[in-house]
Amino acid sequence: MKNLIFACLFVSLFFSCKEAPKDAAADAASADSTAIAASVHGFYQWYDGYVQDNTKQVDFVITANNHYALDLSLLDKYLANIQASGFVSSELLASDKSFYQACEKLWQNEAADGPATGMDGNKYFCAQDWDINFWTTSPVRINSLDADKAAVTLYGTEGGSPKEQNMELKKENGKWLLTKIECDMGLDADAGSEQTQVEQLAAFYTGSLPCQDCEGIETMLTLNADEKRTFTLEEKYKGKKPKTIESTGTWTVAGDLVTLTQNSGSTIYQITADGLVSLNADGSERDAASAEKYLLKKVIGE
Repeated sequence: MKNLIFACLFVSLFFSCKEAPKDAAADAASADSTAIAASVHGFYQWYDGYVQDNTKQVDFVITANNHYALDLSLLDKYLANIQASGFVSSELLASDKSFYQACEKLWQNEAADGPATGMDGNKYFCAQDWDINFWTTSPVRINSLDADKAAVTLYGTEGGSPKEQNMELKKENGKWLLTKIECDMGLDADAGSEQTQVEQLAAFYTGSLPCQDCEGIETMLTLNADEKRTFTLEEKYKGKKPKTIESTGTWTVAGDLVTLTQNSGSTIYQITADGLVSLNADGSERDAASAEKYLLKKVIGE
């Protein structure tokens, strides 16, 4: 009888252990789903309070020669404020900066007497007005989820009509951060679809760039057209102390600007007929002579 009881307990424990991984995985997914929803709702709760507080507003759009322009120092201050919320990633901030710089290119052909391209609405709410209850209480549908990436949809009703808002997040240091908030601000109306632009840019680029303490940096950059838009960068420093640095990350495009984002930060390039030219440290364009030195030429056929 004792042997029978022992056998039953053994079988019960065996199957309990076999089922544990599934339960653990389900618990982890459930915890991530809850944390993702909290991050989305938390960001919009914070951001609504931020935009409603006039003492915290940073107006980074100025008027120069009857055209709108960016004050880059104020734009950086604005983005730093957004980063301080603790809900967004460096990728989202880099993409935002690229977006506004791409807008500025278009503003040069617009008189400063009406809404500037890309600014006729709030980029995060994707509207001029919003019902904060939708953004802070609506359910969050998980479209895809892995260990550190997620694609989600905030869905519900706003203003009496059904509404959905797509977003992407990544898990960094145990916290889910927003990396993308989909919103059509009219920037690409004349430039074709974003996917077409991505396919045109995905290629191999190479060049020898200036170096302050070496003889030059042989640079090889590959932009991939995969789902996550990854890139690989190899930099060979020439001189008495040669070294090679390899890095990877993701890239985004907004207008005629490409932003490379990795753990160490981001780098912005301007798209030209010959390839990609890195911007100055302050985000401004290089002059013609300097641009030639900092050009990564696109290798046709790669």
